[in-house]
Amino acid sequence: MKRSTGKSDPYEKMLRKHWDAITAMYLAYEDREPMIELDVVSGQILAYPAKDYLEDITERTRDLAKEQYHKAVAEGALMVFVRDKAKRVLRSYVFPPT
Repeated sequence: MKRSTGKSDPYEKMLRKHWDAITAMYLAYEDREPMIELDVVSGQILAYPAKDYLEDITERTRDLAKEQYHKAVAEGALMVFVRDKAKRVLRSYVFPPT
């Protein structure tokens, strides 16, 4: 993982810890245009069809997330969502290609 926010991010350490599994999951489903999600509570890494995933998030964040996703794909970047159900957080991260 190459991206660092430069500020304290409670999920960055968890993303680093699971980075190899996140990228492996993405590569396993790359031909299906996956959206990868790291579930903080369960520790699971999940792959969903990006189109369906983006339609299922709240309307408040949907348009921005879609825009970020299409830009990430065009640049060859990887977009990952972190879901923390305990804190009711859903946060996206975009990582440039290595």
